[in-house]
Amino acid sequence: MHLKSGLFRVLQGFLFLCVCIAGMKTNATFAQQSSTAILTPAEWGQVDDSVERGLVWLASKQQRNGSFPTLPQGQPGVTSLCVMAFIAQGHIPGEGPYGAQLLKAIEYIASCQKQNGLLSLIAPRGETISRNVGYEISNAAPYNHALSGLTLSEAYAMGQVSQIENIDATIKKAIEATLAMQRWPKRVPAEKGGWRYLSVQGDFNADLSVSGWQLMFLRSSKNAGFDVPEKPINEAVEFVRKCYRPKFGAFLLRVTDQDERSRGMAGAGILALAHAGLHDAPEAIQAGEWILQQSFRDYNQIERFTQTRYPRDRYHYSAFLCTQAMYQLGGKYWQQFYPPMVRVLLKNQTPDGSWPKENHAYDGKFGKTYSTALAVMSLGAPNQLLPIFQR
Repeated sequence: MHLKSGLFRVLQGFLFLCVCIAGMKTNATFAQQSSTAILTPAEWGQVDDSVERGLVWLASKQQRNGSFPTLPQGQPGVTSLCVMAFIAQGHIPGEGPYGAQLLKAIEYIASCQKQNGLLSLIAPRGETISRNVGYEISNAAPYNHALSGLTLSEAYAMGQVSQIENIDATIKKAIEATLAMQRWPKRVPAEKGGWRYLSVQGDFNADLSVSGWQLMFLRSSKNAGFDVPEKPINEAVEFVRKCYRPKFGAFLLRVTDQDERSRGMAGAGILALAHAGLHDAPEAIQAGEWILQQSFRDYNQIERFTQTRYPRDRYHYSAFLCTQAMYQLGGKYWQQFYPPMVRVLLKNQTPDGSWPKENHAYDGKFGKTYSTALAVMSLGAPNQLLPIFQR
């Protein structure tokens, strides 16, 4: 069977509900349960307040169709990030103060699926995924798809979205689309197992940014009981490991010997290996050391690690990936990284509860819902109520 039995789903939903009820405790409680209290009780209280104000702002921006506002080419990816921001704080679709809003958002996400399985508002139609598309569609659709698939499978695992029509079929079709895109021809053998954009651009056909999200989706859906073969996951992990370059001590966007370091890709590589159970892999440890040498203190500033025409680093995106990655590494990596990150995010939250839009030319177009959702999930990393981010 492709899906878990009804009894198992009920039991898993009950267990998740118990975790979420426990998750309603303050972040101070989470810190006290950890090996080291890295923030003072007063600081944990500030984190709680900041997160709640961020969620209130996000909830106030939800539109009638269930989506959260952004550019059309960013849907339903940005809406998916917003939903995960709520779930990560213990809010359950269909229950509690945001329950109805979350269900409506999840229905919107599912409604964006195309016949070919892509979960993207703007994407090629038809039974198969066309690669003959323009730049904006080509670049955004794989992110929309992976983020949306991840959100649906995480919500499905709770057992709280079964009333959404054909939700299991939607996820299954999305899995098939992800696996189909992974099988697209690669010019370089080392890129096997990875993903990139819809159309062929440049001289490489797989990158760590897109691949990290697609891998998260596959792992999440497998955890939720869907039939996902091990081989594609293993090949994706191998691709991730090839993106690490010892001479730079970090993961790069692609398999290359050029210096293309960025904080975001260092975090993405660590996180991908952690999902494979490789928390102590040498690549992850060295990338963690490299992240500790970088700084997020200059809020919303793009770091140029190399003299590139188009900077590769995004502040909020990198902050989110590095926070989750350093939590997975634990120990000194978490203790040294999280407190400064918290203080910067608290200082730069605006009075209305949001965070400023991304300063990067491309990501900034997706607006404050994008940056706010990422900031909330960065602050809430210790909660670990989203199964995919649990250590």
